[in-house]
Amino acid sequence: MIKENDIVEIKPSDELSLMRLNDLAGREATITQDLTSIGRLNKGYMVELTEPYLDEVDWFIPQESIDDED
Repeated sequence: MIKENDIVEIKPSDELSLMRLNDLAGREATITQDLTSIGRLNKGYMVELTEPYLDEVDWFIPQESIDDED
């Protein structure tokens, strides 16, 4: 189960591609907020990247690009 302060690697996904954020795939980030509750339409996580992308470190990443497949 993914929780706040977990360090994760962002994985490629169709959802990430739709957001035009493919360059974030493979980057390491820390989960800052879990946005996967049942009532949410767009499920995902707010993360803080270890290295900035486009001069920003805080990004919304879709659930499919974070969740473990185990």
